[in-house]
Amino acid sequence: MKQAIRLALLAAMACAGAAQAQGKTAAPVPLTHVYGAVEWAQLGGKGFEVDAQMNSAIPYTQLQAVDIKYAHGEGGMFAQFTVDNGLVMPGKEMKLDLPIVQDQHVRERNGGTEHRPVVTMSFCIGDRTVTTNVTLVPRTAFTAPLQLGKEDAAQFGPIDPTKKHTIDANCAAPTAPAPAPAS
Repeated sequence: MKQAIRLALLAAMACAGAAQAQGKTAAPVPLTHVYGAVEWAQLGGKGFEVDAQMNSAIPYTQLQAVDIKYAHGEGGMFAQFTVDNGLVMPGKEMKLDLPIVQDQHVRERNGGTEHRPVVTMSFCIGDRTVTTNVTLVPRTAFTAPLQLGKEDAAQFGPIDPTKKHTIDANCAAPTAPAPAPAS
């Protein structure tokens, strides 16, 4: 990762040096933001922030949830659950009710099977909003409640494992589509 960043910077400096030698001024090269291993993520556009770990070691995105309940509703099965951001302040928990897109079966050590609902959620890190499938995991041992899987973490670009909280969640609330013009 560091090698790729160094090569990109060397190439940019070489281009700038060649342009300067010809008497031209080089245009500034836009640098990509290097994210930390843990960033703030805003869930559901509601201003509720949790730690999100950019974890390229796991194949899918996971969210630590408590009180996970299955419910039948209009449109199929729903997962009702609570997310705790771990901060000692008002608004530290958020209750959600989302449609289940898949029921993941995980084998346990004792031979049993644990069911984990998979829901589609949106979250925001920096100025980027991502909508993806998230597996709800009833564990409390995660250091960050939201664990971004390999594909979702790759959408953000370079990650420096030594950094933490390099950018605030600053996404605009999704706007409603404009009404169709009357005929």
